[in-house]
Amino acid sequence: MKQSQLVGKKESPKGAVGAIKRRKITVPHFDNTALIKGYAKTLIGRCMNPSQQDVKALILMLPKIWKMEDQVVGADLGLGRFQFDFDKEEEIETVLKMQPFHFDYWMLSLVRWQPFGAKNYPSEIIFWVRVLGVPLQIKVRIDGFQSLCLETTVDLQGGELYEGEELTVSLKYEKLFGYCRTCTTGNVGSISGRKLLCVENHSAPFPTLTAPVIIGLALVIVIFIYAMVNHTTIALFIM
Repeated sequence: MKQSQLVGKKESPKGAVGAIKRRKITVPHFDNTALIKGYAKTLIGRCMNPSQQDVKALILMLPKIWKMEDQVVGADLGLGRFQFDFDKEEEIETVLKMQPFHFDYWMLSLVRWQPFGAKNYPSEIIFWVRVLGVPLQIKVRIDGFQSLCLETTVDLQGGELYEGEELTVSLKYEKLFGYCRTCTTGNVGSISGRKLLCVENHSAPFPTLTAPVIIGLALVIVIFIYAMVNHTTIALFIM
């Protein structure tokens, strides 16, 4: 079958414009037991903002961060997705305990390979969440494409002082990157970077400090310290 045959032609009987008919490809039944077994030690990942995350650089850097350069083989699956093949189950468990992961200032989803998955698979991200004002830390699994809750209520069912009351608490997600706190509505928001800029034209959530900016800031600090030590007034002009 030619590639052009995968897309139906427009039919326009009597001058009418017809809809494009979608072709369906049927895969014959086969024994995929060995194929599934071959992916038993594979992790599948997704960049939550593919336009701003370099997958090729990610594949090179993550094994170094994990200190497993010689044990892991990565591959770019396209559309912001990637996979890593491991030799040992213990290595996979070690990596998953390091979650959550981020790259280029945006979050990553990294999960075990499954033969069947949802449309947005993978999208699960594991966070450690601190309840502010309370000595409590919990581990949660979230869908990176769904809203992120920053406040919740605690129903106090026990105790003598607050029996039956509800307490509003704020939540802090550890190692959270690529989330704009300015655009939160009702204390929820998404960490998937479908747009580089927020809907209100705010700057990117976590701007990258480039080398010229860092050098410029360092010079300003040095000049300021010099002026303080030597009791000198210096005029700075920022372009």
